[in-house]
Amino acid sequence: MRTRYPLNQSPFFRLQSRGKMAVILEVSLSDLNRIALAQDSLYKCFPKKIEKDGKTKERWVERPQPQLRRIQRRIVMLLDRIQPPDYLHSGYRGRSYITNARRHDPKARLVKIDIRKFFPSAYAGYVYRSFVDEFQCSHDVAGVMARLTTAFGHLPTGGNSSTSISFFAFKSMFDEINRLAISRGLVMSCCVDDMTFSGPSATEGFLNEVRIIVRKFGLKTHKRHCFEPHQTKVVTGVALTPNGIRLPNARRKKVHLAFKDFDAETDLKVKVKAGERLLGRATEAAQVEEAFRPLVNAAAVRLNDAKRQLRRSKSRVCILNG
Repeated sequence: MRTRYPLNQSPFFRLQSRGKMAVILEVSLSDLNRIALAQDSLYKCFPKKIEKDGKTKERWVERPQPQLRRIQRRIVMLLDRIQPPDYLHSGYRGRSYITNARRHDPKARLVKIDIRKFFPSAYAGYVYRSFVDEFQCSHDVAGVMARLTTAFGHLPTGGNSSTSISFFAFKSMFDEINRLAISRGLVMSCCVDDMTFSGPSATEGFLNEVRIIVRKFGLKTHKRHCFEPHQTKVVTGVALTPNGIRLPNARRKKVHLAFKDFDAETDLKVKVKAGERLLGRATEAAQVEEAFRPLVNAAAVRLNDAKRQLRRSKSRVCILNG
């Protein structure tokens, strides 16, 4: 992995001209201007059903078209080179919801709180101000960066750069909360909009102080949870237990059901899709708990077998039609 550097060594730091910005983003100046002006028209919007906390919800997705997606990926790659604070566990290679959970002592008191509708509430103005204040860019460059990374006035839910940009847009808020946590002897972790704190002072009262800071930045919180030292704690989809991190029961059940659904499916096209979901769930489970590693191989075998059957079925159809 490339060595990371402080923010003031980023190519975005004190960036003053669109011409240099185009060079950094590896795009022509004319294309940069055209894409920045197009902004909202370069997104495909659609509803998508997702499973969360055992419930199926519908989320509106704003996905950038390929030409904008390439630029956003370049922005993410450059932001990834900036050394992140210890508490941040999203938007960076090598950090994830798993490292976020591992940051906390399973035997400590723990509290967590989410920011409500984080991306829709992360308005373009916050992104603009972050490039002016944090990166000390010119107002023109900051405006273009905001247009490249926001849609319909906010961070898009399907944007490639939204996770990375959301942190920098509210970096001063997260830093202030972390300073408060340190002053109380707490360990903080943040994974996108999910903040977790552990230590003797992790109380409902402390969360009230966090809530006040968040509101100061125009955001709202929800989903407050408090855990005593003896309780099993679920943090970003990972169970913290006295014996280490484990896969929560709800996720274990999903892996079991994924195998069951795959084995019961008779339509080969649908079976391949079910096999891909199965392999994904088994792989995620193995990342949390090594005991699930054999299931990854079992899922891969099932998926490959389903793909072979589908290819044979298509070949037979071609022969019959030929």
